[in-house]
Amino acid sequence: MCRKVWCSLLLLLLLLLMMCEVQAQEENRVIFLPGTFQNVSVSQNETVQAVVSRIPSEVAFITLQFHTQRRNATLSYTRMPGVGQSLTAVDSGLLSALLPDQTSLSLFLFSADGETVAGTGVILPYSSTDPVPGACNIEFNLDIDPNVYLRYNLYETTIRFAPANLGYERGQTPPACDTSTGSSTRWRLQYDVYQYFLPESDLSERSLFSGIQAMADIQGLMTNGKRVMTLSSADMSMAVFNSIPGQGVIFSVIVRDPVLNTSASYVPVHTYACSFASTMDGCQTLGKISTKVFFTIAGLAGLFVCFCGHRFFKCELFCMGFSFAAFFFFVLITRTTELNYDIRLAVSAVIGVVGGVLLVMSWWRFGSVMACVVVVGLMLGFLIASTVLFTPLGMKIRKHCSV
Repeated sequence: MCRKVWCSLLLLLLLLLMMCEVQAQEENRVIFLPGTFQNVSVSQNETVQAVVSRIPSEVAFITLQFHTQRRNATLSYTRMPGVGQSLTAVDSGLLSALLPDQTSLSLFLFSADGETVAGTGVILPYSSTDPVPGACNIEFNLDIDPNVYLRYNLYETTIRFAPANLGYERGQTPPACDTSTGSSTRWRLQYDVYQYFLPESDLSERSLFSGIQAMADIQGLMTNGKRVMTLSSADMSMAVFNSIPGQGVIFSVIVRDPVLNTSASYVPVHTYACSFASTMDGCQTLGKISTKVFFTIAGLAGLFVCFCGHRFFKCELFCMGFSFAAFFFFVLITRTTELNYDIRLAVSAVIGVVGGVLLVMSWWRFGSVMACVVVVGLMLGFLIASTVLFTPLGMKIRKHCSV
């Protein structure tokens, strides 16, 4: 009797475990509708299956993009991510060319860092006449790579992307990328680079996801973004921008076919030009006390030089020498060392004091007018150059330099 009871209990427990497993599999399955954003949370050691069904026959290829704010997520064609079959990033996307009778598609999401990742994703369909973003990729890991790759430092942000190819019907062989450069090849394609600024000083996830949704597709890019440059297929597929630490910016690219008047969008990428994980120069430490104190004193000294400089000529010389030496040395050690930000600021201030004293001593001992004029002229040149770089002329200069 006891054996029968125990057997019944074991069978019941097995049934419960099987039901839980089926329920967990259903919970890991997310249905995507074309053009509709879906918020997805990927837990540790969890696989989320992104499913698209009832794909219309006129759709030739589909892109799935997934965006998080801080932590990397892995987007893969297969259940087991591999080289050339997956991409790990905060802004990731995969492009799938559809087979003739294909009506459904499955891709897979993983947490790359072993922690729960929350993000938002969307499916975008394209027809056979639309260009295929990243289809002529020879630089990055994916065969067809619709992603925009971003790198930044304290001064500049660089984006790169793979060239696109002409569209083609389901099941057909893609057009050759580099056999010729005629008007019937991918060399007729043009690339519009767009930029979108998030609300100032807003590092929230909601603000980012709202911006991503505004910039995910072609219509959103043209309505909400600012077109900063247009590249031809003969140009290098890259662009360089000024970095603004703490300011959220979204970049994306639209590839256009001027002959067929069709277009497709790459996967948007975002940056704050700072790191959420870093304890030095992180996004949360931009308003440091040392920065506020240093530049408050510098601002007061600037007001003094502006209104009372020639009455206290040696003090004016000291301020000019300080500014020149501190600025130059800060840029130098930031480029060449990995020192803490506060240490760099303190060392630059010390060097600035040395520079100011040397300029005053040069005037006092040698009466050298040339040294004083050169330093003041260089400071004015720095100011004018910095101002011009933020004008349309500066954007054009940076474009030609990047090409």
